[in-house]
Amino acid sequence: MKKILTFLFFSVFIVNTSFSGDRNILVERFTSSTCGPCAIANPNMEAFLAWADPNKATGISYHMNWPAPGDDPMYHINPIDNTARRTVYGVNSIPYWFFDGTYSGGTSLGLLQSIYNTRSQVISPVSIVVTETRNGNNVNVRADIYCEYAISNPNAVVHFAVVEKIVQYATPPGTNGESSFHDVMRKMLPTANGVPVTLLPGEKITLNYAYTMDPAWVPNQIQNLVFVQGYANEIHNCAKPTLNFNLVSAPSYKVVNQGQTQNAVYKVKIPATASGYNSAVTFTAELETPVSGITIDFPNGNVLSNFPDSLDIRVSSTSAAPVGAHKIIVSGTNTSNVVHKTVINYLVGKNYALFGVNRSTGQYKVDGVSFNSAQLFTWDIGSAHTLEAVSPITVANTRYVFVNWTGGGSQSQTITVGLDPINKIANYKTQYKMLGQVSPSGIPVTVTGGNEFHDSGSAITLGVSQNPVQYNGKTYYFQSWEGSGVGSYTGPNLNQQIPINNILVQKAIFDTINVGISNYSSNVPDRFTLHQNFPNPFNPSTSIKFDIAKSSFVSLKVYDALGKEVSGLVNEILPAGSYVYNLNASGLPSGIYYYGIKTDYFNDIKKMVLVK
Repeated sequence: MKKILTFLFFSVFIVNTSFSGDRNILVERFTSSTCGPCAIANPNMEAFLAWADPNKATGISYHMNWPAPGDDPMYHINPIDNTARRTVYGVNSIPYWFFDGTYSGGTSLGLLQSIYNTRSQVISPVSIVVTETRNGNNVNVRADIYCEYAISNPNAVVHFAVVEKIVQYATPPGTNGESSFHDVMRKMLPTANGVPVTLLPGEKITLNYAYTMDPAWVPNQIQNLVFVQGYANEIHNCAKPTLNFNLVSAPSYKVVNQGQTQNAVYKVKIPATASGYNSAVTFTAELETPVSGITIDFPNGNVLSNFPDSLDIRVSSTSAAPVGAHKIIVSGTNTSNVVHKTVINYLVGKNYALFGVNRSTGQYKVDGVSFNSAQLFTWDIGSAHTLEAVSPITVANTRYVFVNWTGGGSQSQTITVGLDPINKIANYKTQYKMLGQVSPSGIPVTVTGGNEFHDSGSAITLGVSQNPVQYNGKTYYFQSWEGSGVGSYTGPNLNQQIPINNILVQKAIFDTINVGISNYSSNVPDRFTLHQNFPNPFNPSTSIKFDIAKSSFVSLKVYDALGKEVSGLVNEILPAGSYVYNLNASGLPSGIYYYGIKTDYFNDIKKMVLVK
């Protein structure tokens, strides 16, 4: 089955802006070209989206690889992103749709219109302005996300989606008879997991991503979509290209004392418009919930005719204004009667307080209630609240230890709310446990620093509590380390420094024989050689390498500075090969020593230094 394609190859610069402040409902559809019921339900969705105000509803379709035969081509071209969105909602049957992250409960046109009428009246807490540039098939998308009012759980995820508005096939590609598919998700940026963000009133988040259009896509059908999904999967808002204007507020809130006559001036902005837009915008403003003692006016006029531009809006209050976070809805209406809205907040006797942690494993308490992610509170000015970072937090062999609060203050403190912003994040450092083991088990030796937590990024020096050690009537000597984990050490050096960047296991190997000789190469050397020991100086272990060119009786001994033999290391016939002797000199005092080799064909002696 061949897809009908129209290819457009050209370079163009496009600026697109999204709807701001008021809600653009995201309708997410799960469907498939092999799903018979989908072919029946999809026309209802197309009819609904054609009926809905395009300023207030946007569709996106995710294609599944079931029911059988499961060969939907729009799924197979991007199985990862389609499956990821299905996993977010736990979808296990289709057709299925969600309005702003909430299941619609049916597919009738009347039900869809009813949900739309209800949801479109809910002011969004975020405004999203999208700008895109295209150069041939290369696309760059930027999103400016403005948080307009407080969300108690400010944790959210920003998703960028590339949507092909209509995918048309000459003949049905699946078994359900459909050949035209609407709002097909082609790609999620940077991945289907999106980008975690914290939505704070008055703050702007800017994200930017680039991609190259697939040659199979029809460029003039490609639309960039940005949506913000929050707690319990609720989608706060979405953004797509528009043909008119948008609104944002700056700042989105101000704080004043209660019981006084005062005012605050805000800026309401039209930061960008669609290309060629020239319709004047007239502004009005009203309290979402009217109260006595608060009035609103536009001191310099309420019309904007040049773009980008902004105007002042003034909120005044008398001593009679009640305590509260008063939400003011600002509406902008152009000459074509297109209306967009934004929100400003006038906090009388109230202020926001944000708390959080720098890692998901952190934990803090506000007034005795525990949290492990960002939380935003609206508190009375003058009220006092307790704040405490929980520390340490141990998860198996990893530990998280409180370091400080941004903005200062002790681990446990009392917060008194004033006019200034409160924004405190608990910063934690990570520690990893180094697991110390001894072989054979049972000998009375412990590994220095073993079974303890160490700061990530630090370094420790390996060691043992004693060497040699008496156990069951025998003398045991340290032989080597056996390590596991990235950065661990395996080798003969007793005091070896290792980095701590993850969980490590270090096993100290002991034996009753204070020798350690092994063949370290399968190659037969072409000459006899005694190598310099390493490390040198050493404490208390070092390695002595030597090469035997042909089978010979070998004597390897250690002498003190006066030439007295202090240790016989090797005294046997060895076949040709390359050898290493791991010397443990824990029983010798510090000083200069010599080690010498004697064979039937070769003699040599070298100097080494033991420093304890």
